Amino acid sequence: MDELEAALVSGPGWPDDDLPRTGPLAGVRVLDLSRVLAGPYCCMVLADLGADVLKVERPGLGDDTRHWGPPFHGDDAAYFFSVNRDRRSLALDLTTDAGRAVVGRLVGAADVVVENFLPRHLAALGLEQLRASASAVWVSVRGAGGDGPDGDLPGYDVMAQARSGLMSVTGTDGPTKVGVAVADVVCGLYAAVGALAGLLARPGRASGLRVEVGLLEAAVATLVNQASNALVGGLVPGPSGNDHPNIAPYGPVPCADGALVVGAGNDGQFRALCAAVGLAPAPGWATNAGRVADREALAQALAEVFTQRRAGEWAGVLGAAGVPCAPVQDLATLPQDPQLQATGQIQRVAHPAGEVRVVGSPFRLDGQRPRVRRAPPLLGEHTDQVLRALGLDDALIQEVTGGR
Repeated sequence: MDELEAALVSGPGWPDDDLPRTGPLAGVRVLDLSRVLAGPYCCMVLADLGADVLKVERPGLGDDTRHWGPPFHGDDAAYFFSVNRDRRSLALDLTTDAGRAVVGRLVGAADVVVENFLPRHLAALGLEQLRASASAVWVSVRGAGGDGPDGDLPGYDVMAQARSGLMSVTGTDGPTKVGVAVADVVCGLYAAVGALAGLLARPGRASGLRVEVGLLEAAVATLVNQASNALVGGLVPGPSGNDHPNIAPYGPVPCADGALVVGAGNDGQFRALCAAVGLAPAPGWATNAGRVADREALAQALAEVFTQRRAGEWAGVLGAAGVPCAPVQDLATLPQDPQLQATGQIQRVAHPAGEVRVVGSPFRLDGQRPRVRRAPPLLGEHTDQVLRALGLDDALIQEVTGGR
């Protein structure tokens, strides 16, 4: 270890990337020690904003989501491609002194560290001590907040959806999870916001801001009006299907060939809707409260009108009248959506297994959408490059990687 420590001390603290970085976070260095979804999602948001992200993975195994398939692209599952773009992959064994020494050097040079270890694993790997002394913003993603009784327990998105009450208001019959890991996504977004707050607060601080976000708490935060209905009004909702508890109409309306989602968020929009489709409203429908109270009769009246024409025709009519509406699309038709094509959110990027399509950032920065610069990396794709940039020779690389 003496030779390794000497090399790490004498070498640069962070391996510069060979891709130019632009955006408001250009020059910010992010060490990604996380896996699965929320942590990598946080790092993806930071990368979209220009940060240089270095992902550390277990040799031979890598991020769990590399194996969450089919489908696969090359050796990696499509799931991994969804949140791991624009970063380099370094394969290190953190159970070894050599692997921890390299991570310690990277932590010392990073601006942000993101991890989702259980607290007991963080301590066992020596990362708790690194966190205590790090000048970097340290972002911890947990199954639940560390100051609660379950802060040291593992958890996945579906557990957070269940315990938070989100499943209780989703679906039409029994508890139903949302079709994507929404607690993970929201948790990742909160983690990214925390990282940005830490970067803003960093000047003048002796140590970096310590940010923690729990999946459970993030899922509770997604409940917004439903939670407020229960907390303020004492209304405990059940599964609401496609209905909105506080607005009508707001959901799919049957047409001659399918459904069109229609929403009237205020009384003016409802009047415009009635005028556009030739609907004579009942007297009680003049206010949203009246429409919510009589939502079944309103839905029947809309169905009688809308089933006379196709969804695409009604979309044109309502669009011209300024009434919010949207077709119900599946993911096979999504890439052909004219709005997404025009804005370039679905992008193509080169990959060793062949070109692959990915969903790009929703940001527009000074009118430009960030381009995907690098496809999600192969496991350990940049290990040699990174370790040599840190000053390690062949023998030390063998020591650190276990001769992979």
